[in-house]
Formats: sequence, C-alpha cells, structure tokens
Amino acid sequence: MKLLFLSKKKGMTPLSDELELPLMDILWTRGPMKGRDLYEEIRLTKNIAYTTALTVLDRLSKKGFIKKDRRSEVILFSPRISKETYTSAITENLVQQAFEMSPDLAVSAFADLFSKMSESDMAKLEELLQEKKNGRRG
Repeated sequence: MKLLFLSKKKGMTPLSDELELPLMDILWTRGPMKGRDLYEEIRLTKNIAYTTALTVLDRLSKKGFIKKDRRSEVILFSPRISKETYTSAITENLVQQAFEMSPDLAVSAFADLFSKMSESDMAKLEELLQEKKNGRRG
C-alpha cells in the first residue's frame, strides 16, 4: 500500500490536533483496537459521534497512518508507523523548512537553543553530531 503521508516535496503531512493525533496517540499507547473501543477511549476527552470517529479512522487509513485488519468479523485498527517515526519525520520536515527559508537564521536559532541545553544534553548532541560526521565520511 502506498503511504500517502509522505511527500518528496513536503515531507510527512502533520496529523490534525483535533481528532487525528488524539486517535493515533491512543493507538500508539494501547496498540491495535476495535473501532468501538477507540471511540469509547476518545470520548473521554472529545465529544464526538461514533460515526465521526470511524470517518477519521477511515481517513487515517487512506492516508497510510493506520491499517485495518479484517481477519474476523470485527475490524482492528493499528498504527502503520511508530510515534517515534512520526515525530522524527515531522521534526525533520520543520527543520528542513527552516533551512530552506533562511539557512543563516536557522543556524542562529539552533545555536540559541543549544546554548540553553544542559551539559549532559549538549554532550549527547556533540556525540551525535560526531557520529553523523564520521558516518558521512565513511
């Protein structure tokens, strides 16, 4: 199945905060679930109709974020990608956009952020940068 959430030009399409991301968060936390169970869970925080939840789940399926398992009479919904993969792709997309707008301003903004990091986080960042640098040369 083609994963529609990826685009060569735009990167990963962000999930909407209104319903898509909350539904994905439930699946990322709890794993595969029936539509009715997902609906009952989302109703704890969102006042939506059952049909609305199913429509959003169908849209997420068409976008390639979730898969529907129809092995039994009941459809199980499960994530196609991990939360880490999603978060990483969205972050990479935002960083790429910042560099495309103004590389100098992007570097300056990152330097400001880095100056506020703890020493241990800065050490981790330096280690990661060194690994990336060595990997590029090797």
